[in-house]
Amino acid sequence: MRSRPFVPGAGCRWCQADIVSIDRERVSPPGGARITLLSLEALTAVGAVTGVQGFLTGAFDPLVDQVHDAWPIVQVRILPAAALGAVVALPQAVAFVLGLRHHRWAADAGVAAGAALTAWVTLQLPLIGWTSPVQWAFVGVGVVQVVAATVWRRHVRRPEGTDQGVVQRSATRA
Repeated sequence: MRSRPFVPGAGCRWCQADIVSIDRERVSPPGGARITLLSLEALTAVGAVTGVQGFLTGAFDPLVDQVHDAWPIVQVRILPAAALGAVVALPQAVAFVLGLRHHRWAADAGVAAGAALTAWVTLQLPLIGWTSPVQWAFVGVGVVQVVAATVWRRHVRRPEGTDQGVVQRSATRA
């Protein structure tokens, strides 16, 4: 097995040089933003799938009746379950998988999923009630997701005319 020749400033962790790496599929965000975003995406996806199950099994029938009073179109449990799955669970799960894979669009998916969650819950507040702590908690989760994904997006630049992610990191050590 041959070792690679030493090239000063070419990305060696002991070098005092700036590193620019171009990768078509993987980008590395700041650690805190990635961990925060992935954790919240996983939590929200699992919570949304649990909510879908709750709608389908009838656990949320009083809520369906309450929503039916405000929006007569909502007559059966399937519509709120499908809406929750499509608007919250699916985008959160897709953003989570993209983030795990370090995909170049993971940050964009995180922004979209966080914004969709925030909009979904904010629209529910007048129907469910302004005093629901769970709803307010998920508004906060959505906002934090958007902020963490925005931090990630700022870290990943896409050159004009390409969809290729460019990550800049400084390996300079004090």
